[in-house]
Parts: sequence; C-alpha cells; structure tokens
Amino acid sequence: MLWFESVALAYFVALAATACLQKPRTTNSWRAAVSSATAAAGILLIVRIAPFAARAWLGHAYLVAGYFIPSLLVAGRQPGAFEAWLVRSEDWWERWLVPLPRLAAVAAELSYLLCYVLVPAAFLAVLLAGTRADIDRFWTAVLVSGFACYGTLPWLIARPPRAIAAAREARAGNLHGVNVLVLARVSHGLNTFPSGHVAVSAAAAVVVCGVEALAGAALLVIAAGIAVGATAGRYHYTIDVVLGALIGIGAALVI
Repeated sequence: MLWFESVALAYFVALAATACLQKPRTTNSWRAAVSSATAAAGILLIVRIAPFAARAWLGHAYLVAGYFIPSLLVAGRQPGAFEAWLVRSEDWWERWLVPLPRLAAVAAELSYLLCYVLVPAAFLAVLLAGTRADIDRFWTAVLVSGFACYGTLPWLIARPPRAIAAAREARAGNLHGVNVLVLARVSHGLNTFPSGHVAVSAAAAVVVCGVEALAGAALLVIAAGIAVGATAGRYHYTIDVVLGALIGIGAALVI
C-alpha cells in the first residue's frame, strides 16, 4: 500500500467511526458512515487488484470524497460560536487588508476559478516528469493537506463570509459571478477551516517545484492567486487562507 492510500484509508475509517458515534444518529450520519466504510473497503480492494498506473489517478477521487462526506455530518446543524469567532477575526484582519485594484481583482478571481484544475494539472506534471515515489509524495501531501481542512467540518461549523455579510463592491466583473455560480454547483456550501482550496493548491504547487521547476513556478503563482482570491472574493475568511497556506506548504516540505 502506498503512503497516500494509507492516508486516505485512515481518514475514511476515522470518518466512519465519527459518523457511527454521532448522536443523535440521523439518516445523513448513516449515509456518512456507509460512504466512508465503502471508500475504505474500496481502497483495500483496489490496492490488491489494480496496477499502480490506475491507482495513481485515484487520488482525485479520494480528495473529492473526503471533501463531501464530512458535510453529511453537519446537515441540519446550525453554526454557532465558532462562526461568530471567525466573523470577529475577519473584522480584525480587514484593518490590515488593502482593497485590490480592478486588474488585480480580476486576476485573483481568475486564479480562484483555476483552483478546480490546479491539482489535476499538477498531478499531470508529476506523472509526466516524476517517478513513482514522486507521485506517491504528491498525493500524500495533497491528501494530508485537504483532509486536515475537511475533517474539521463536523466540529467547526461555519458559513463562508459571502453567505453572512453583503459582498464587497464587485471589482472583478462577471468573474465573481462565475465563481459563485460554480461554487453553488460543486461545493457543499460550508466553510472549511482552514481553507482546503488554498491548502491543496499550495501543497500541489510546492511538490511540483521539486519535480519540474518551471511548471512548479507557474503553479505557485496560481496558488498565490487562489489565496488572494479566496479572501478578496469573500470565499473564505482570512484566517482560513493563512492557515491553509501554512498547512499546504508545511505538508509538502515535510512529507
């Protein structure tokens, strides 16, 4: 079993246990338990029967499943003290944040839109230029980063800032609307603490830097834009973004 598969297996087993222990048990908690157990069993089966060439691609599926399953454990529960703390922290950060010029705001929104393709693009760069060990390291860093953010959701429930307060004056034209539309269709609508988008983007970009420097540099620029866009567009709280970047970079450097 590769390291990234071990990380995914441990994560889904932990999610299944969390779902089974949740009280009161609901339909959604049972769905979370079954989904997590199925994912864990699937990993054990895939490790036994699938070649590495196929297993290498499945990190995408583990990341997506790891994002959505925790949201089942939040269904019907309302945000409370943690969300209020995030709002207060954002008030503090905003004293130090400078509004972006229009061109920079457009670039930040475009970068944030690219967060959905950055990890697949980074994976392809590692697949083409790296070794089996590089691929395992890539997915281990990305999954550790993502799961560290997604796994807190059942305990740290909050809505993203754009869902609480009126949006800042639009400075990025239609791109902000596109991002909001995409999020409405491909996200669970809750705030992950820290920011999973920022964490996995940072981790992926840093790992690629060690495999293919030019591609890694380009991805680092996009990852930085994703972090700026997450705050400027009110997709995440600033503290989410800062901690997400630290987790992603730290995971990539340590693993």
